[in-house]
Amino acid sequence: MGITVLLGLASAVVWGLPDVALARATRAVGVVPVVVGSLLIGLLVTSPVLLFAGGLPTITLRAAAMLIGAGALTLLAYLIAFTAFQRGKVSVVAPIIACEGAVAAVIAILLGEQLDQRVLMLLPVAIIGVVLAAMGGGGASGANGAVRAAIAALIWGGVLLTAAPVADEVGVIWGFWLVRLAAFACALPIGLALRTATKGRRDWRNVVIWGVGDSVAYLLYVAAADRGPVAVAGVLAAQFATVGVIAGMVFLKERPLPRQWVGIVLVLLAVTGIAATGAG
Repeated sequence: MGITVLLGLASAVVWGLPDVALARATRAVGVVPVVVGSLLIGLLVTSPVLLFAGGLPTITLRAAAMLIGAGALTLLAYLIAFTAFQRGKVSVVAPIIACEGAVAAVIAILLGEQLDQRVLMLLPVAIIGVVLAAMGGGGASGANGAVRAAIAALIWGGVLLTAAPVADEVGVIWGFWLVRLAAFACALPIGLALRTATKGRRDWRNVVIWGVGDSVAYLLYVAAADRGPVAVAGVLAAQFATVGVIAGMVFLKERPLPRQWVGIVLVLLAVTGIAATGAG
């Protein structure tokens, strides 16, 4: 249990702190260059882990379709989430996106899965929290960022649901890496068409910080879930939202309004509670 706690906390920190770098990069060079650059960096950084993934997977037509679909959905989630960080406050956007686990739970319900009653009770709390957090004083730009964060959370919820079937087809590590590769393969033509694919070099430090942090955090979470109870790993990893709130306040001098604070706290409590059931 001890190693699970350490890995889970490390995952939260490594996911949450780079949110500031992500916001700075998207505001400096735009969303598409950051997506292309961070995906490429993440692939390079995590590629050595494939040596421990148990050999090359068998890619059937079904597996290829699942990988491409999951990659395209992942790219869409990144594009919208990065736009949210570009336009909104990190301290507001991070908790809203953290509702991805709650979204996955809702989708699971719609698909006929039976979930813990506590999840059903916490879902409205998360929704109320998102609404309050989005009611900021940052004008149209801030509200737009919050709305985009909510849309990103919806899409990330779908991405989470693709993880299990993809892992069943090609394995957890290969599934993670190949989905990211598919996302990069979809993102690169967009960047080239817009002539912005290499623009991330102008703020390469922040792009690198996010790209490395995002990929390493995911692997830390996988390791935490593998070593101990998934519920514990999920609770701790979900605290990346808390880390993001603190990072936004410290490094970007963000000051949420009182009603936003209420919303942020409600979201964090709901996310933690949902993760604690093992369904997040």
